[in-house]
Amino acid sequence: MDDDFLRTVRRISDKLGGNHIYSSLSCADILRAIFHVKDKNDVVLLSKGHAAPALYAVLMEMGLIDEEEIEKAGTPSSRLQTHPERGTPGVLLSSGSLGQGLSMANGIALAAKMDGVRRRIFVVLGDGELDEGQIWEAAATTATYELNNVIAIVDRNGRQLTGPTHEIKIKEPLAGRWSAFGWRPVECSGSPEEEILRAIDLAEETGRPTVLIFRAVNVHEELQRRLWRGAC
Repeated sequence: MDDDFLRTVRRISDKLGGNHIYSSLSCADILRAIFHVKDKNDVVLLSKGHAAPALYAVLMEMGLIDEEEIEKAGTPSSRLQTHPERGTPGVLLSSGSLGQGLSMANGIALAAKMDGVRRRIFVVLGDGELDEGQIWEAAATTATYELNNVIAIVDRNGRQLTGPTHEIKIKEPLAGRWSAFGWRPVECSGSPEEEILRAIDLAEETGRPTVLIFRAVNVHEELQRRLWRGAC
């Protein structure tokens, strides 16, 4: 992630109260990649809605929102609030109540299949969000209806609101959990764009929903060093 983009995410985060900066930065490249590869009919859902600064920075980079709107972020008249709201360019549904994004993705995906519409739904989940039981109910639903047009992406940054994820609730074996629910899990090591394109191919080949697990457990330490150097 280049320093200019880091600074944009940081600036938007500051406008919104300065919260969730690291959660935003850890998924920023993932969001950039999704918007780069998505087709016109595809849908992007940021289930971990508190990472809205990253989403807004991507939308600004794409020219969907402008500098003036960024400056007004967080004010009563602005569309850009602490969680994404429907009506903002690139935002189909409001999000941020953790655990709900995958259920929403299922509904859109099932409707698309029933209508014969080619539409992929990319849903970005936080690793702490996976503590929510609704995620696993939704995961079972995705597999039951063979919704291979759902691509779930887990931002496995190792932290959630109150501390390291492994201290709050056991998460591993994360790939094994998704596999047990009928998904095709992919542990990611390459660039986000390459991995997302690979997931799309896998979903079409296997007929199963695919989940990408992006591990960035050292992201906080690296970003702290860059923040300290004044990079963002």
